Amino acid sequence: MAALQKGEIDWWETPPRDLIEQIARDRDITAVSQYATAMGILRFNHLHPPFDNPAVRRALLGAVDQAEAMTAVAGEDRTAWYDGAGLFSTGTPLANDAGVEIMRTPRDYASVRRQLEHAGYKGETVVIISPTDLPGMRNLSLVGADQLRRAGMKLDLQEMDFGSIVRRRTNQAPPDKGGWNVFFSFLDRSIPNTNPYGNQAIRADGLAGWDGWPTSARIEALRAAWLDAAGLDEQRRICTELQMQLWQDVPYIPMGEYWQTTAYRKGLLGVLPGCFTVFYGVRRA
Repeated sequence: MAALQKGEIDWWETPPRDLIEQIARDRDITAVSQYATAMGILRFNHLHPPFDNPAVRRALLGAVDQAEAMTAVAGEDRTAWYDGAGLFSTGTPLANDAGVEIMRTPRDYASVRRQLEHAGYKGETVVIISPTDLPGMRNLSLVGADQLRRAGMKLDLQEMDFGSIVRRRTNQAPPDKGGWNVFFSFLDRSIPNTNPYGNQAIRADGLAGWDGWPTSARIEALRAAWLDAAGLDEQRRICTELQMQLWQDVPYIPMGEYWQTTAYRKGLLGVLPGCFTVFYGVRRA
C-alpha cells in the first residue's frame, strides 16, 4: 500500500478488503471494491484414499459452509460475496441452481461424521497443503481445514509458499511420500469459470486432467455434448445436468464466490473492469 501511495508501483492487484476504504481516500488512486469475482474450491486428490472413494467426497458436501468460508476471505459484508454457489459463476449465462440446496441446508457435523463412517472413512490422515504468502487462499485453506476437522477427519496441515504448492500439486505419489490429499484454490469468473471447458476443475479425464485427476465418464460425455449443442437453451440444459453430476462425482466442492478488489494509480489508463488482471491496452497517461 505504501509503495502504491508513493508511486513506486502503479497497480496493486488484490489489496485486502479491509484496506480498500483507506486506499480509496487517496485522490491519486482508483480503488475498486467489485473488480472481479472468484469462486473458492476444495480440491480433492482422487488417486489415493480416502478421496478415491466418491461416497467420502459426497459426505463432505454437508461439511462445507460457504458463508463461513467467504466471511473468512472477504469479511462480514454480504454484498461482497455469494453463498449457494454451484458449478458456474453467479449471474453468468450457464449458472443454475440445480442441486444447490445440498450446500444451503444447515450444517450438521455429527451427521457428516456418521456419513463418513458409513462411506468407509477409516480415520486416514488427510494431508492439506496451504500457501503462506497468499492471504485470501490461506484464509480459505484454514477455514476449510477447520470444517473438515469438525467433520471428524484427521488432518495434517502443511503450509508452504505458493510456488511450492504449485509444484507439490503435480505430485501423484501417495500423501505420505510427497503427495497430498486436499488443496484449496480459486476459480476466476472471467471466461475460465463460465463454461465446461473454461472450468478446468470440472474436467474428469483422469491423469490427463488438472491436479487432482478425477475420472467420470458422465462428466466427460456432458462436456463433449456441450461443444455440440445447437444453441444457448441446449447448452443450459446440458449444464444443469453437469451441475447435478458435480454433486454425484464431486471432483471438487464449491466454497462460495466473492468480489475481488484492485487498486491502481489514476495515471494508469485502459484497466479493464470485471476481469482478472490483464495488461493488454494498459498505459500511462
